[in-house]
Amino acid sequence: MEIEKEVKKITLGHEVGAGAACLKCKDKCEGFELHFWRKICRNCKCGIEDHDVQLQTEESQKVGRLFEDTKYTGLIAKLKKDGVPSYRSNQVTISVTAPAIGTAVPIPATAAATVYPAITPTPTAPAATTGPSGTSAPNRGVPSGPAAPSGTSTHNRGVPSGPAALSATSAPNRGVPSGTATPFAASAPTHGVPSGHAATTPAQPSAASPAATVMPAAVPAKTNVVKAITYDWAPPGVNQSLALRYMELLPPEQRPIAGTQGAGYRKKQMAKQLPEHDQDPTRCHELSPAEVKQMEQYIRKYKDEALGMGDLTLPEEMVTLAESAGALGPQALEAGAAGDKAAVGKAGMPGAPGAVCSGNYVCHHCQKVMQQGDPAVYAERAGYDKLWHPACFVCCTCKELLVDMIYFFKKGQLYCGRHYGDSEKPRCGGCDELIFSNEYTQAEGQNWHLKHFCCFDCDCVLAGEIYVMENDKPVCEPCYMKNHAVRCAACLKPIEPEAQRVSYGEHHWHADPQCFLCSGCSKCLMGQRFMALQGKLLCSVECKKKVLAS
Repeated sequence: MEIEKEVKKITLGHEVGAGAACLKCKDKCEGFELHFWRKICRNCKCGIEDHDVQLQTEESQKVGRLFEDTKYTGLIAKLKKDGVPSYRSNQVTISVTAPAIGTAVPIPATAAATVYPAITPTPTAPAATTGPSGTSAPNRGVPSGPAAPSGTSTHNRGVPSGPAALSATSAPNRGVPSGTATPFAASAPTHGVPSGHAATTPAQPSAASPAATVMPAAVPAKTNVVKAITYDWAPPGVNQSLALRYMELLPPEQRPIAGTQGAGYRKKQMAKQLPEHDQDPTRCHELSPAEVKQMEQYIRKYKDEALGMGDLTLPEEMVTLAESAGALGPQALEAGAAGDKAAVGKAGMPGAPGAVCSGNYVCHHCQKVMQQGDPAVYAERAGYDKLWHPACFVCCTCKELLVDMIYFFKKGQLYCGRHYGDSEKPRCGGCDELIFSNEYTQAEGQNWHLKHFCCFDCDCVLAGEIYVMENDKPVCEPCYMKNHAVRCAACLKPIEPEAQRVSYGEHHWHADPQCFLCSGCSKCLMGQRFMALQGKLLCSVECKKKVLAS
């Protein structure tokens, strides 16, 4: 019965994403098929994160297991029926109000509506600066030409010449050209009108007046646009404005906006930085009972000593935050409350590691002074004397942004889960798992399980065999000759890995007299000067002319 459960677990695990298209290889990959013990596709050798696989459920369960039995259990939902906790990834939709591009929408005039009665000032009429009573709406910047009357006060700036529809909000207009009056239903003092011309209302057209039609109803222009932006993840436990400002301080290509490059970046980093086989023995390949026990001890250790999630705060609130957590001594608190240049926690001048002053807040990563009012990241395990810019909260090894602000802290450094594991245990270059066995091998600058030092193409064991490193992966000689070897430009045969060869640009030759010779006179060119022309070797200009003539 137990064996059946294990087989079912392995089968279901390998069904995840089966057949999904590869985003890197496109049509060259037949679809995702997980290798039995490598964490890659059997068809194209790419990882599951490079395929079009929806992993929200798997990711939430992975991070849920990570935070299970820790002080961060508030980040995970209640246990499901199957006993697997789910991570509250905090997907949020934020409404952003953006200013309108324009404040009025011109309405195309028809042929019948292109002629209007002339508007001329009446010399005997008193100068008037206001129209009929109503809400004041001074006009600025209206180009010459008659304008359509508005039902309400409007702000118009930069409206094209000719009839224009006016917006539904008030907008002063300045710079109305002389000789042209702009009628309004509401009072509208004009500014910048040359003396001698007063703003008047147009006279009603008489029978002798040119034909004129009523202007179309004005279409109110939007003064602001509300856009909803969905983030696959946002910092939990902070107000929306602080979370939005945090996102704005990240590099644009790393903002986890749904359906964008930033969301894809987060997906890849979630898989790379937090390998599920680093935290769950059941995701590893054939661990012995002793190895399972060691791995469980390793997991318990990092949960107790290293794992954490960054929090957002304003730099100016750091003293209050540290005080509430009891992280400061009385002298530091008194100095901070008095506004002195006293360091919170470790003392230091701005620019020194660990310096967080009540007057100047210094990023622990880039050593630049932080701007008050901008959110900063702090890590509880690092202490309240350290702050980071949002874009500076990165792994000390890979320099990548820590996905969802999940960090591992060790000896004063921030790590992602992968590189924290690498600092604790050797990692197998074949299966990508941490090695908990006392027996393993080292080759080509990497560590390997004894059973996993295999050909990357056919999985045959390479112990005592000839192999070639191809893209940092070991390949047996037959697979190398079949899949990777370059061909000699002379004999067109693949060049053996142990054979000497000569390369020039994209062309290669066996380094022997039968292949490395002049195409014109068959002279051996080993150790001689030569020229290459379209993959052909030539010893002299005469041979070049001879070859070109043939």
